[in-house]
Amino acid sequence: MKKFINVIFIFISLSLFLVNCEDEHTEDIQDYFKSFKIEALSNPTKLSKDISGTIEGRKITLLLPESLDLGELIVSFEHQGDNVYVGEKLQTSGKTPNDFSKPLIYTVVTKSGARVDYTIEIIKVPDTENTFISFSFLKENNPFLAQDYIAVITGNKIEIEMPSVKKGLIATFETNASEVTINNVVQVNNVTVIDFSSPVIYTLVSEEGVKNSYNIIIKWTSPIPHFTITTENSADIVSKDDYIYADLMIEANGWGDDFTGKTRIRGRGNSTWGLPKKPFRLKLDEDAAILGLAEEKDWILLANYIDPTLMLNAVAFKIGELLELKYTNHVIPVDVTLNGKYIGNYMFTEQIERSKSRVNIHKKMGVLLELDINYDEDYQFISNNYGLPVMIKDPDLSDYDQAESDVLLQKIKDDFHKLESEIASSSFPNNNYKDLIDIESLVKYLIIYNLTQNMEINHPKSTYMYKDEQGKYFMGPIWDFDWGFDYEGTFRHFGSYNKPLFRNLSSASKGYTFFTRFIEDPEIKELYKVTWEKFRTEKMDSLLEYIDFYADKITNSQKKDYQTWKSAPNYPGVTTYSNKVLQLKSWLEGRAYYIDSYVKGF
Repeated sequence: MKKFINVIFIFISLSLFLVNCEDEHTEDIQDYFKSFKIEALSNPTKLSKDISGTIEGRKITLLLPESLDLGELIVSFEHQGDNVYVGEKLQTSGKTPNDFSKPLIYTVVTKSGARVDYTIEIIKVPDTENTFISFSFLKENNPFLAQDYIAVITGNKIEIEMPSVKKGLIATFETNASEVTINNVVQVNNVTVIDFSSPVIYTLVSEEGVKNSYNIIIKWTSPIPHFTITTENSADIVSKDDYIYADLMIEANGWGDDFTGKTRIRGRGNSTWGLPKKPFRLKLDEDAAILGLAEEKDWILLANYIDPTLMLNAVAFKIGELLELKYTNHVIPVDVTLNGKYIGNYMFTEQIERSKSRVNIHKKMGVLLELDINYDEDYQFISNNYGLPVMIKDPDLSDYDQAESDVLLQKIKDDFHKLESEIASSSFPNNNYKDLIDIESLVKYLIIYNLTQNMEINHPKSTYMYKDEQGKYFMGPIWDFDWGFDYEGTFRHFGSYNKPLFRNLSSASKGYTFFTRFIEDPEIKELYKVTWEKFRTEKMDSLLEYIDFYADKITNSQKKDYQTWKSAPNYPGVTTYSNKVLQLKSWLEGRAYYIDSYVKGF
């Protein structure tokens, strides 16, 4: 019996031995890796093409370009084991990075618990060059530049020093790469327009698919233009009415061509003319395309004396631009020296007037009106229904004889009263008033004033509208926002952001009565809501980016302006200017939330 039991034991042991031998033999001949590749999808900063490994026995061979950075490569693989390790590090296909510049062994753990090692063999393959040979911004492709600017290329850095703040620059480059991209968008030499106001990284791709990145570093040496004005006999500018002759020299610093010429200059503005830092109007002897803007004679230098950010008007004009409100002014920040003395940071912009490049309406039969309680134009009238102070900016009725001037004036009055009567009518809004005024421009105009909380519309002040000979009235251009942003009534900017735009400031608030009438129309409310929500979703971020851009470009100018005008009300010191810019952005974001709630109530 004992001998029988021993025989059974020997038989079982031999069977187990044979089974184990069979398993080990099976593992020796089996390929546990079915595929092994470095995919571009998992290594987007390094490759644009996949590289597959060759699996032979227990060795995986990778043919890799010499220029490929082997650190932190991610491999995608298919296998038949339970898990894959490199050392003690568990591997996940398409996710786990490893340093392939060092010897690597991938271990597959089989279902039976055995460990099967695969040695990685790297064979470097010579690849094509993948570098920038030269990089520049040429005047022939960027007409606003004063000259060509050539970059210095050191390693993977492109450094260039240039006096420009233009967002839309066209680069000229020479490269041996097969493709050049920025954020996966292909760049075409001498063609593609790029915004260089924010950091830009170029990615070069070789024929083998290897990527090589270059950081471009632009040092803006003189970020804004400088105006030097010398009046005849160095005379002081003391009048808003009388021009004096002057020489004007403009160092464009990349915003366009430099300019030297003759001009006349006088003061301008209403309340702003009474402040220490004066705004000015320029009238050139000849039309000129100043700083890349359309050729004209008449230009404005805004002083922004009460504006703690020196950019509130620019922000409002940017909102108008983003909303695509027709004839919105352009703004360029400049430094100004008058008769040898630096007088501060100014905003250079167009004069609001009728012309082909500004408010493009018929010279005689088109009309540009300003609603303003200052009521200081030569030709003006008080409207019949709402008592609005209407001033005629164009046409200039003094250009005609008395009889013709009287006829034109009467027609302008009749047209305006026709519109106003429809708005005041008991049948409003179910009448034909929309045949007389463009409601899209009206809604955009109201949104701009609401977002900036410019309550001057209630008076009204600086409120423009225009119409062509046979057309509707359109609202615009927008103007004068330094009393916005919660300044009116508080004399401090960026306080409360949740006050309603429309307020009956006094019995003289004719603008309040007139403009709130439109909000009674359900169609206006719906268009307002749709227009606002589209702006909120698609354009608000661009507005906030513009504020950063503008602040960055005037940082040095603001310091000099502060030294000159630090007694100005609300003027932030040099070290607190950035805080004021943050306050502006925060206030606008709060104001946007307020308008979100406002339109929900429609």
